[in-house]
Amino acid sequence: MLSQRLITAAILASLFLVGLFLLPSEWFVVVLIIIALIGAFEWTRLSDIQSWVGQMAFILLFLVLSVTLFQFRNFALIIDGFAVVMWLGIAWLLSTYPKYQERRLLFVSSAILSLSLAFFAISDLILTNTNGTWWVLGMFSVIWSADAAAFFTGRRFGKKKLAPRISPGKTVEGVKGSLFVIFAFSLISGTIVWENSYGRILLWVLVCLITASYSVIGDLFVSMNKRITGVKDSGRLLPGHGGILDRIDSTLSAAPVYALCVKVLFV
Repeated sequence: MLSQRLITAAILASLFLVGLFLLPSEWFVVVLIIIALIGAFEWTRLSDIQSWVGQMAFILLFLVLSVTLFQFRNFALIIDGFAVVMWLGIAWLLSTYPKYQERRLLFVSSAILSLSLAFFAISDLILTNTNGTWWVLGMFSVIWSADAAAFFTGRRFGKKKLAPRISPGKTVEGVKGSLFVIFAFSLISGTIVWENSYGRILLWVLVCLITASYSVIGDLFVSMNKRITGVKDSGRLLPGHGGILDRIDSTLSAAPVYALCVKVLFV
């Protein structure tokens, strides 16, 4: 199972890099919307929406909201800021589980918003900045490194459960290991990119640590929805990982805060 997971991850990472650097930015955004649409379809399962009418309505709402957000790209900082605050609210919701698990409308609306806001954050970052491709690469490097570090550190040293009622497999030690790896990664990568610009290196380290911390919220949010619905994975598209949503759950919460920090502090 682990070998299958690693092989799938390697293939996905390769395809991602090819698309990011070889496709025009506009076409890469098209790829992103296709991925998000698959994720939206998978989330209808996590929301226990079984009728095709309900599923199409969910996907249509996601598309309408995403298109609407792009009409207000001049207010990108406000939109990203709203997403950051929203995820803090979701973090509080996670801490109260299972108190509000019957509030179906709350979870469905949060799902649509999280997908649309993450898609907007990434797309706006790559389309409106001359170095957008590299900033997006940096974001996914942080998210994937944090995810991998948490997984392996948790397997080796994990003892104290992070959120046992939501995801018994996640541990405090895994999160600590993840943040340590991200600190080292950001310090090394920041030094390579900015050399002796210590202020920028410090800001980059801070952005990466905040992004990695936020990525945990998205992971737990999707896990909570799976637990409420009683499913193990969001889908079966990716061997060893489950569905698309299982692969992008951390990105949902991490993308807006990363995009906001980069736009405010670097570009």
